[in-house]
Amino acid sequence: MIFPCSDFRHAVMTPAILLMSEYLMRCPILSGRDIAIGSFLCSLVLSVFRQSEKFCPEAIVFIRTLLMAATGRKPASSEESQIYHLMELKPLGNLLCIHNHVNEISPLNFFLLMDMPDDSSFFSTDNFRASVLATMIDTLRGFVDSYNKFSSFPEIFLPISSLLLELAQQDNLPGALRDKSKDVAQLINKKAVEHHTLRQPLQMRRQKPVPLKLLNPKFEENYVKGRDYDPDRERAERRKLRKLLKQEAKGAARELRKDNHFILEVKEKERALREEERVEKYGKARAFLQEQEHAFKSGQLGKGRKRRR
Repeated sequence: MIFPCSDFRHAVMTPAILLMSEYLMRCPILSGRDIAIGSFLCSLVLSVFRQSEKFCPEAIVFIRTLLMAATGRKPASSEESQIYHLMELKPLGNLLCIHNHVNEISPLNFFLLMDMPDDSSFFSTDNFRASVLATMIDTLRGFVDSYNKFSSFPEIFLPISSLLLELAQQDNLPGALRDKSKDVAQLINKKAVEHHTLRQPLQMRRQKPVPLKLLNPKFEENYVKGRDYDPDRERAERRKLRKLLKQEAKGAARELRKDNHFILEVKEKERALREEERVEKYGKARAFLQEQEHAFKSGQLGKGRKRRR
């Protein structure tokens, strides 16, 4: 892989994985070409998730659907309600049912198959069906090896194991494909038994009952209010010092408040004195101007001066 597959989010791999999952889940299977493309996408998903060990339910359900199509079984109502309502898959019919005996399984060239038209006669041959089933079983084995540590392994793969055993009982199935089906089914059953053995039923936590702590009240016969009866003298001394410190802090804060009030009163008196002086000066200036105005209007302002010729 060019890009890392184990990152939680990646600018390239995350959209690619989501796109492949959407293809497997949303695209309907209408022809053998769709089956080939889906099996190729499953192999790509396996190569990606094998490193990160993430779970891809779309690929598992797609493989299970192809195996059901190969066995001719239809999904039950419970399976439809749990899984298949999430996928837009139409009944595959006889697209993967092998009708005649196949002697040899040849590997598929997926790039060549993608260029073929949907109505190509090659997709209706038993050789193609056997090759696709062999490829899907190999891919399924890869998923089994990757997910064998999951605690839900039996619930995921045991239904597929029953499909593989049912597929192996077909008469026209090639011997190599039958052996592959049985081997993968046995591997799934073995891993499922191991998981079932390791599972333990839920139990309540075992814990001894803790008795309630009884505290007998302590009385002082000659009790004196304000006296510290703590037997630890150092702790009592520290408590006393903290109390004195708190009292001193309160006293200092009280003195600071008094000083602030005194300073504010002095400043207020100075401001009132300045305001009084300003008002007095303003009154004197106003009285002088009024006197000058009255003298000017009454003609007394220029009296006693000589007239100019």
